Amino acid sequence: MHNRMMTLTEVSRYLQLSEKTVLKMVKNGEIPSAKIANQWRFSPSIIDDWITARMNVVPQNDLSRLIEREMDYVSLSRLIDPGSIIMNMRSRDRDGVLRELADLAQARELVKSSDTLFSKLVQREQMLSTGIARGIAIPHIRRPGETDIQEPAIVFGRSPEGIDFASLDGTKTHFFFLLLSDSETVHIRIMSRLAAMLRRDDAREQLRRAEQPQDILRFFVEYEPRLYHKEIDT
Repeated sequence: MHNRMMTLTEVSRYLQLSEKTVLKMVKNGEIPSAKIANQWRFSPSIIDDWITARMNVVPQNDLSRLIEREMDYVSLSRLIDPGSIIMNMRSRDRDGVLRELADLAQARELVKSSDTLFSKLVQREQMLSTGIARGIAIPHIRRPGETDIQEPAIVFGRSPEGIDFASLDGTKTHFFFLLLSDSETVHIRIMSRLAAMLRRDDAREQLRRAEQPQDILRFFVEYEPRLYHKEIDT
């Protein structure tokens, strides 16, 4: 896949689906995407992970059948707590961010070894950045089942100044959502929901204005139901 954001047409060809089907998935929050200059764009690395996870849970690798199947609800607000939030990250580079997030994950007993998690996160970023544009990154390991993650969780970090995270749109990254899961199915569903919630400018502005961890939690509690009730314009 190309080391740049993919268009709707390119993703449709890559998945061997019609643009109408892919667009329906995007609007339903079933596939990670971002709207840039009023056009849908897709991170190649995340699309690749999305395909891998889905092929692993669908009999006979039938991607078309999976796309037509309704997704289970994943409550993001239950995956994060105040102790797993860094309002102002100290790090100023990619590896520092990953280390800071991994250390907090261990401190919160979400993983047994921050060193193992950090190593796998770096390996993932070396393949292609998990920066999905518009100041957002969703760091995660390549294969969720191959680590000591204790339970699904999100560790959040914010950098007001922004960090060069090799985002595919070339902008600095301000919001980091470390995604932890021991299940590829849960992993990809959480990723899709996060991407859907963070498409809108007002959602990211709410994260930017947050003054304390409780404000971040309030964002998830208040914003996520709007996604499922189609109040978020996709």
